Amino acid sequence: MKNPRTEPVHGRSDPGGVPPDRPAESRHGVLFILREWFDVLIIAFILAMFLRVFIIELFRIPSGSMTPTLIGGHITRMDFNRDGQEDLLLFPDDQKPYLFLNRGGHLSGTGPVDVPRREVMRMREKGTIQARYDRILVNKLAYWFNPPQRGDIVIFKVPVRIWDPGKPIYIKRCVGLPGDRLTFEDGYINIDGFRLTQPGFFANQQYRMSVEVHTNHFFKNPQMDYEETNPYQLAIRGVSVPEDEVYVFGDNTHSSLDSRYWGGVELGDVKGRAFFRYWPVSEMRFLIPG
Repeated sequence: MKNPRTEPVHGRSDPGGVPPDRPAESRHGVLFILREWFDVLIIAFILAMFLRVFIIELFRIPSGSMTPTLIGGHITRMDFNRDGQEDLLLFPDDQKPYLFLNRGGHLSGTGPVDVPRREVMRMREKGTIQARYDRILVNKLAYWFNPPQRGDIVIFKVPVRIWDPGKPIYIKRCVGLPGDRLTFEDGYINIDGFRLTQPGFFANQQYRMSVEVHTNHFFKNPQMDYEETNPYQLAIRGVSVPEDEVYVFGDNTHSSLDSRYWGGVELGDVKGRAFFRYWPVSEMRFLIPG
């Protein structure tokens, strides 16, 4: 007679009668780690898309119209007027370079300057002229509850009268608010008869208030007071900003097609406020007017 204690029992793998454990997936196995990382990446992607669609967007500055605040193009730094301070030259394609003189720590645009072609070629050969296209972060929630403020750097939908599907978004600085009466004296802005000094950016910024009437982007504006200086130019003496618009100018006043040419931007078309430059890393900073 067989001993029941030692007789094997079908379906059991050990004499104690405990079913065998299935091999559990190791928490240190490759598949487990990959699955965890995949979950993390999916969540990060969804969060990034949410931020980009509703809160923050990244922009690359495509042109020199906001120089020297935001740069898009080829530049070099040099002591142009030999006063011991570093100035800035911007080189547009097939045009004279634009000079920004260092005046007490801030760069001020003086317009195009004559630089011998051989000198420009020499600088290019030496590598002193370099391409720079700033990259910025834009807060898309900035104007959901509050209107644009004077001095803000704003992005906006290009007005219908100058619409270009290849350039649907512009970036400029908000200068005139709804209901403002702007006048200009020696290039400086007056608001309702008083010199504009706040934010501090405007204390040093001079604007060129003569517009070239032959450009395709010029539209005579009923809100502007003009004075004819010659058959090709009009001088803007004053602007009455409509109640539902803002007026925006480029910081590079000598090379910016802006509200001086085509008028205001409807408040509903202002899409966000630039608040941080993250590239180049050496120029990383918050974009606060002042």
